[in-house]
Amino acid sequence: MQIRQSGQRIQFLRTYYVADLKRSKQTLLGSVQVGATELPAALAAKLTQEERDQFAVYVEKEQAAARSAQIAQEIETLPQALRDVAGHVMRGAQLTPAQAKGMWEGMAQLRRQLTKAGYTKPHLNDSPTTEGMSNEGSEADS
Repeated sequence: MQIRQSGQRIQFLRTYYVADLKRSKQTLLGSVQVGATELPAALAAKLTQEERDQFAVYVEKEQAAARSAQIAQEIETLPQALRDVAGHVMRGAQLTPAQAKGMWEGMAQLRRQLTKAGYTKPHLNDSPTTEGMSNEGSEADS
């Protein structure tokens, strides 16, 4: 069975061989909305267990790809978001004690995880081409 996306639908196509024509053909078994994680009962009844398992694997791959894309976007946008918040605080934006505490805790956790991953704190005179990665081990937090 082929699972393919066409617009906002996921189509389920079964391929079969036609001996008279000496080629294979496809028949559309049904379709679901993009993002669906379960098959409608009518469509599930048309599919074999192997085809249902194939759909489950497809859903897992799509969810993993979506998670990866979300992670990449969050990592890409975080530096600018931090600069934006710093600018707001610098201009006098009022924070609640809980917001301030959450920011301090988040920054401390981010710093620990960056250090564990081998990304040491860059110095002001570091070249931007080094991308903040160091193989010399962790520097102490200052």
